[in-house]
Amino acid sequence: MSDLGPTSNKSSNIEKSAGRGRAVLPLIGGVFVLFCIAAGFWMLSDDQGGKGSGGLDPVISQQLDLTRTALAATENLEVVQADESWSKLYSEATADESIALNRAINRVLRVDALSAKATNASLDDQEKQNARRQVPDAISAAKQAIEDFQQAAGDEVLAMWLATRVDLHQAALLPGSVTKLERNKVYKRVAAAIRGEAGKSANVRILGGSLIQVVEQLEDPIDGLPADLLVDAADAIGQLSDQQPDNLFFALRAARLNIATHDSKAITFVERANRLAKAIEPSIRRETQPIGVTPDELVAQVVAAIKSENWSEAENRMLLWFNVLNSTEIVKTDRRRASPHPLDMLSFDSLRRLSAQAVEDQPLGASTSKFKFENQIVSPVTVKQTVLTLDYDLDLDRDLVSASKDGLLELWSNEGGGKFTSVGQLQLDIAPKGIVAADFFLVDSSDPKRLRADRNMATENEQDYSAAARHNTFQSLLVYGAGGVRLVQLDGRSQVEEGSRLSLSKADNGLQDVRDVTVAVTGDLEADGDLDLVLATESDGIRLFANRGNRSFFEITQSENAFAGDGPISDMSLIDLDRDLDLDVVTVHRGSGKVGMLENLLHLQFRSRFFDEIPPIDGAEFITVEDIDGNVSWDLVVAGKGGVSIVFSQTAAANAWTVDHVEHNEHAVDAAVVADLDNDSWMEVVALNDQGVAITRIGPWGFRDWQPIKSIESASDLVVAEFDGDGVLDLAGLTSKGISVLRNATTPMGHYIDVRFKGIDDNASGRVNHYAVGSVLEMRFGPHYRARIVRSPSTHFGLDGFDSASSVRAIFPNGLTQTVRNPKVDSLVEEEQTLKGSCPYLYAWDGEKYVFQTDCLWAAPLGLQVARGIVAKDRPWEYLKINGDQIRPRGDRYDFRITEELWEVAYFDKVALQVVDHPADVDVWTNEKVGPGQIATPTIFAFSGKDRRAVVEGRDTFGRDVTAKLSTVDRDFVKGFDRRYRQGLCEPHWIDLDFGKALTGIGQGSDDQKIYLVLTGWILPTDTSLNIQIDQNPSLGPLEFPSVWVPSSEADSGWKKAIEYMGFPGGKTKTIVVDVTKVLNQEDPRFRIRTSAQIYWDCAEIAVQDKPAEFRTQSVDLLNAEVAFHGFSKRLRDDPSRPETYDYQQAELAPRWPPLTGELSRFGDCTDLVREWDDAMVVMSSGDEIRLQFSLPQNDLPDGWKRDFIFHSVGWDKDADLNTLSGQSTLPLPYREMSRYPPPVEAATKSQRMRELNAPHLHRGQSFRSFWSRPGMSTEMSFESL
Repeated sequence: MSDLGPTSNKSSNIEKSAGRGRAVLPLIGGVFVLFCIAAGFWMLSDDQGGKGSGGLDPVISQQLDLTRTALAATENLEVVQADESWSKLYSEATADESIALNRAINRVLRVDALSAKATNASLDDQEKQNARRQVPDAISAAKQAIEDFQQAAGDEVLAMWLATRVDLHQAALLPGSVTKLERNKVYKRVAAAIRGEAGKSANVRILGGSLIQVVEQLEDPIDGLPADLLVDAADAIGQLSDQQPDNLFFALRAARLNIATHDSKAITFVERANRLAKAIEPSIRRETQPIGVTPDELVAQVVAAIKSENWSEAENRMLLWFNVLNSTEIVKTDRRRASPHPLDMLSFDSLRRLSAQAVEDQPLGASTSKFKFENQIVSPVTVKQTVLTLDYDLDLDRDLVSASKDGLLELWSNEGGGKFTSVGQLQLDIAPKGIVAADFFLVDSSDPKRLRADRNMATENEQDYSAAARHNTFQSLLVYGAGGVRLVQLDGRSQVEEGSRLSLSKADNGLQDVRDVTVAVTGDLEADGDLDLVLATESDGIRLFANRGNRSFFEITQSENAFAGDGPISDMSLIDLDRDLDLDVVTVHRGSGKVGMLENLLHLQFRSRFFDEIPPIDGAEFITVEDIDGNVSWDLVVAGKGGVSIVFSQTAAANAWTVDHVEHNEHAVDAAVVADLDNDSWMEVVALNDQGVAITRIGPWGFRDWQPIKSIESASDLVVAEFDGDGVLDLAGLTSKGISVLRNATTPMGHYIDVRFKGIDDNASGRVNHYAVGSVLEMRFGPHYRARIVRSPSTHFGLDGFDSASSVRAIFPNGLTQTVRNPKVDSLVEEEQTLKGSCPYLYAWDGEKYVFQTDCLWAAPLGLQVARGIVAKDRPWEYLKINGDQIRPRGDRYDFRITEELWEVAYFDKVALQVVDHPADVDVWTNEKVGPGQIATPTIFAFSGKDRRAVVEGRDTFGRDVTAKLSTVDRDFVKGFDRRYRQGLCEPHWIDLDFGKALTGIGQGSDDQKIYLVLTGWILPTDTSLNIQIDQNPSLGPLEFPSVWVPSSEADSGWKKAIEYMGFPGGKTKTIVVDVTKVLNQEDPRFRIRTSAQIYWDCAEIAVQDKPAEFRTQSVDLLNAEVAFHGFSKRLRDDPSRPETYDYQQAELAPRWPPLTGELSRFGDCTDLVREWDDAMVVMSSGDEIRLQFSLPQNDLPDGWKRDFIFHSVGWDKDADLNTLSGQSTLPLPYREMSRYPPPVEAATKSQRMRELNAPHLHRGQSFRSFWSRPGMSTEMSFESL
């Protein structure tokens, strides 16, 4: 029983030990790979790459290649090429439902594309006319294909949905009066279907989406809908909402239409919408707060107005309620379920059947050898209740922990050679049902309760070169059952007092009141870097507990306990099912046999729903998630008394997981595990029931025959791990003979690769838990693909006969990715530090190449929560001083590049360049610093050599002399802290600055005399997720921003705070100027700069002047601006105390970050968008750049003078961090008069105007399939036309 590693039905870990042909590929901070030989798989291919004898039947091979080609072309919207392939396949198999459907979908997509071109105002007349000429033939072909599909499949709902889409395109191209008539016909046909037999189908919701679409098209902007149509539509959509009561999109539409018809039935739908919206009540409460009501109060106002028949008031209040909800992710998800993209409906069934036929003839087919297991007894005691596999001492050997019915917990150490020794016992006060092993501390936690392995004990000859990359913190055990949960500390260090290997954690952990737990899983639900808890209970449904990062928890408030009224949950699996990057919980329920989902809606908000399209299984006991057929979509394996089902799926976009096909086998199951037990790259199911233990191979074909495992007479629990170092997964569990290890002796056996992840302590790449639980691993080899979810310290891939792998890619729970190319035996790879969000980068032409200058938009973060529900203010304008030494004209102009290379969205409304000429001994700086406008008023400071004084003595927090480090700007930075609590948050630290006699008498001069501190440094910041984690941990204080202190004899510390907030350098190395004229202590003119932010200082000097030094400014013209694709520049970093820089010339073209939703500016000219601050702006994201050319100044540079630049921009930057508000979308657009972000509900009209203003250029989107690509697709980043 394991939800870790090769999956099973409770809590087991899978890890690879040293073994036959073993080598180690560690990736510090990212991936640690135990490695023999590797491969992964999408679909079968004729190209065996020297994989052995045998090959595909030529006919099957041709059909398989053609099907794969057709699917790839359709997904890439290459519909003309795809139609040739689908037509050929259909001609050979007219009765094949899958082929007929995909052929019809492809032709509908062609109609979509041509219709869009025919009505695209940005295209010239000839292009539009050319598209319009092709539309009639395309419509005719699509209708014929839809008719062919209905004849083959008999699916009235799907056929009508496709036909409706075509009919609406056709109507839109007709004259106005005819258009309305045709749309009326479409409406009546769809409404009748919803009210008829089709309305009983679970899939009727897609007709509902079509119905709402045609109603919106029939609605006149001024007169609305005709009265008779309005009444009918209100009734039809109301009926639809009753049929689909869990769909918020339908409930909102039904409520508005029924209010418009003055029908009191509207109350039902208003209250239904309120009930469904309870899942996101904290978010929508923030939206209703500015209008002075809570969500419940607003709904009550709507209901009261309906009851009093004040229909005008009801419409007005309902419009507010609609605007509050309409832009939320829950409505977007439900709208996508009702109005799917045609690609969501693609069928992979024909591909699976061909693959099933192919494996009979091909070496990468499912192995046909008989499974053989040798039973080795660990303990003859037969009263054990549950067993778990783990590596308690982190020596790469898999150990065991067991629990008896009376609560005795026992730890078994793997001594090798099949021998296990009891090394620890602990008597608990509960009867355990299951055990979970997890590291419940934040990855960089310095909590003394967090025990670490001692890696310094080995001699030089014994030292493992991979030890730096190996996991080094011991997991805790969470034991659960009817009596609640208990946290057990596990001490795996080599020197431990007798009896202290296992000890009960007695600290208050927030779990004391939990009872009747049926199953537990762990994962990072809020993407803040620690593992949270999901507990299923007998009567209270699912209870969620957020981790404070220190092994203590608080319960996540839910409007209603998920699944509380649906019977106990028998099993759960935690997975990002819909690939929207947040972790969801998939459930199975013993009583009803249903499969459900606790959908993560971000910001600690969840909703529960069932998958009605998945047939229930009687006595369901088990569920796990794998990509069984390798189509880059997660499939489910569900089992119980009623048999085993494989739920094959497909995912065409984020939030678009759909059931494609269900294979069922009648073999009864009491418990199960799923793993690759013969290293052929396909999974096996091992099932327990009262008849014994049996195993079957599963894959695209479904199920093979069951084979009894004769070495086990009976068993009550099983886990999977590799115990003997041979690269083959074994079984362990509770059998009739006691605790047994079942050594896998199956032959022949394929190659394998085991992958281990380690989140590093100083992880600038963002929060990833120590064991990277919840990450996705993608293995690619040859034309093949495999994907697994990281559930334990090690993840196993069987490779059959392949002797190499092309890549291993990890997608971490926070969205970061890391790819290892061509992993080799005995190689060490270290992860480079990576930021997932910072700001756009600025490069300039230096005469030979583009050179990194700095990052920008640091003062304008959007949606950045400094604590839950508290959003940082943004200041969109900035003035950055750019050193002229690295800038040269390129021909007759200056050439700059602004790149967006991180996981974020940048909005540029204006860019400008100013030339500043000055004598060579004068330093010029701007007043740019992160902070509100009043401390960053646009100013040019000019300090001559006689104005500037270097620091005479500098001391850090610990009294260390740092004078030399602070004397010049030389990238030799002061690190004033020795302890960091979290990335961006340190213990308070400071630099003390003494300028000696240089300040004697200063402050007694003219009234115009000014004194400035000039400080150069950089900051490694927190992000939203870290801010949330810090906020919910009471032991961590808030961030202390930089302040200026001066000596004071009255203060206990000898220092008093003189400037509360002085601002700070944003991002990469920058220089800030702080006016200290009014705070100078003339008797002791020293300064202390104090902060708890992770700031590194490079230089400090003071400037004293009565008037600015001489300088001259010239504005230059923006000649041209263009949006283009750049890619991702190579990162350069030579010291952890220095910020990263980048090599523009070396750029990777493959997508690095998961795709965001929403529109981006099209490639091409954008000069007018960035010339003025007018709310018409460039919207850019990962991989994009703006190419800028400015004119040269008219005046030449005088002799002995130097030329610098000021780069001025107006814009905003939004990190895609999962806790950033609206962080996963390019929308809503910011604007000049915006009071906060996201804009409040009362600004909905203004937000819509901003979108309309920018609509002419927002025609590009990031491609889901470009990132989640299948083998055979281009590895370069691609985009979708919108």
